[in-house]
Amino acid sequence: MERSDPVHVVTSCRGRFHIFDQARELARHDALLQLITDYPKSWPSRFGVPRDKVHSMMLSGLINHGWGRIRGYSQVKHRNKVDRWIHDRFSRKLAKLIPEDAHYFIGLSSFCLEALKVCRELGIPSAVDHGSLHQLEERQLLAEEADRFGLSFQEDSIPDWIVAKENEEFSEAETIFAISGLAKKSLVRCGVPEEKIFVNQVGVDLTSFRPGKKKDDVFRIIQVGSVCLGKGVLTLLDAFAKLKRPGAVLWIVGDGQKNSGFRSIVDKLTTPGVAFKSPVPQANLREFYNQSSVFVLASVADGFAMVVLQAMACELPVIITENVGASELIEDGVNGFVVPVGAPEIISERLCFLHDNPEHSRAMGLAAAISIENGYTWNDYGNRLTSFVAERQDRIRRC
Repeated sequence: MERSDPVHVVTSCRGRFHIFDQARELARHDALLQLITDYPKSWPSRFGVPRDKVHSMMLSGLINHGWGRIRGYSQVKHRNKVDRWIHDRFSRKLAKLIPEDAHYFIGLSSFCLEALKVCRELGIPSAVDHGSLHQLEERQLLAEEADRFGLSFQEDSIPDWIVAKENEEFSEAETIFAISGLAKKSLVRCGVPEEKIFVNQVGVDLTSFRPGKKKDDVFRIIQVGSVCLGKGVLTLLDAFAKLKRPGAVLWIVGDGQKNSGFRSIVDKLTTPGVAFKSPVPQANLREFYNQSSVFVLASVADGFAMVVLQAMACELPVIITENVGASELIEDGVNGFVVPVGAPEIISERLCFLHDNPEHSRAMGLAAAISIENGYTWNDYGNRLTSFVAERQDRIRRC
């Protein structure tokens, strides 16, 4: 992207999500003024973010990540109070760190309200980056999934205070960044003005995620993500039980099985061939994809799901629900399948087809990889983002 004057962007995050990749892409375009994070400086640098562009809120990080390790073992009422304190504390600290020479500010949703207010006072255009569907819709979808399996849904998993805070952020910010058309529609349905939303799908690193040689002929299904209600793990286990293909294997790579809250149902639905794998660093995920035959994500609600892109880049056909933002990349039957939420029978039918038609499955995997190359790398994401910010800055200068 060419421009006569530099654009100085500040982006921020509590945790990581896709923001380290965002910061790297801004830096690639000489547009990153600062990344404000609660990770040590060494972490963003592993993702290619220049170390001198990182401001680390180390104390906040120690508190936040320490809490993350014990959170699942705490009572819901205590968990909710500590969560809110951490969100609000990060927002307040962040607000004091906004450089006055910034041209644009990006804050992660539920962690940037006070910073957005400071930006308005300083006349700095701002955006809130929202990586999911609207929380109200997510809560409803999760409640329906819980009801489907006879579980009691705890509304505290998406408490009222976080919905209210994000709604206030959406109102305060000039722009809301959504990572899929699905997420945009959800936000609009919940009252966010459509004209405020900029859709920019996330990307994948093709140097890290690429096809490799499969070492055996096992029909291996893989899902990557937390063992939780939202990821549709129960539906996938049910679908696999219905598969009835001897020798088929299901790998579920992710954390949370012990604290899922539905361990008894997981145990009941788990059949021979299912293997729960501990979470692995992103750098090692490629090895799991390359030993698999198909990727499945039966999510109830997923703003995009970067793991879908990773699997597709490794030449895997994918089966995902219509409530996964990445479904807009899928041409049904060509590079994957899109199925309804909560439909184990349909997932099982698609798995049977791929198992029984290996040549077609391989062709779908090749088509999946081509889909990623045509607009869904991190470079593509960065190009779209920096063009958007630069055009916004040019409009200000012309005025």
